[in-house]
Amino acid sequence: MEEYKEPKKREFWKPEPKTFSFLRKGVWNVEPCGVMDPYSAYTYIRDGVSRPQTERLRNIFDPDAFKKYKRSQFETVVFSGVYDKKCDEGLKKPSGYVCFDFDHVDVKATRELLMSLEMFETVLMFKSPSGHGVKWVVNNKTLFHHKAFYVAVYNYLKENYHLVADLDAADLSHGCLLPWDPDVYINPNYM
Repeated sequence: MEEYKEPKKREFWKPEPKTFSFLRKGVWNVEPCGVMDPYSAYTYIRDGVSRPQTERLRNIFDPDAFKKYKRSQFETVVFSGVYDKKCDEGLKKPSGYVCFDFDHVDVKATRELLMSLEMFETVLMFKSPSGHGVKWVVNNKTLFHHKAFYVAVYNYLKENYHLVADLDAADLSHGCLLPWDPDVYINPNYM
């Protein structure tokens, strides 16, 4: 007989974390195998589940081999919600999370800039698998739909800070690879 466990209590000011789909290795994989929340993604990234893949990727200098390895060796999440299938029509339950992707940037300076923007609620922030980019997950608390929110924030960052996000990541069902980053940031409200 299982022992009764008292449910974990959350402080009243902390939001109930939303979940999002988790997919096994390979960007071509469209069938989610489970869900994660911000804290489980944080521990996955921080604790180095994909450390061997991340370190190996950063030592591949042939562009074609780099791309092939990256596309096949990392698990993926779709921060925007829980899906039956990884496509816009497959969304079952939206999370409200939007993941911005910044490629070929000064990682430290970009992280500092994004953290200083108090108008956006940063949920997670971590270094991309290549080591030359930043993934920034924010909570969309506006009335804008996912893509409209992404484009509005994209335009704001470009116009005011000359920081350009990858517009391909604006799609609702866009996947995000989970690398290893011991310096991953999580908003304390999601712990």
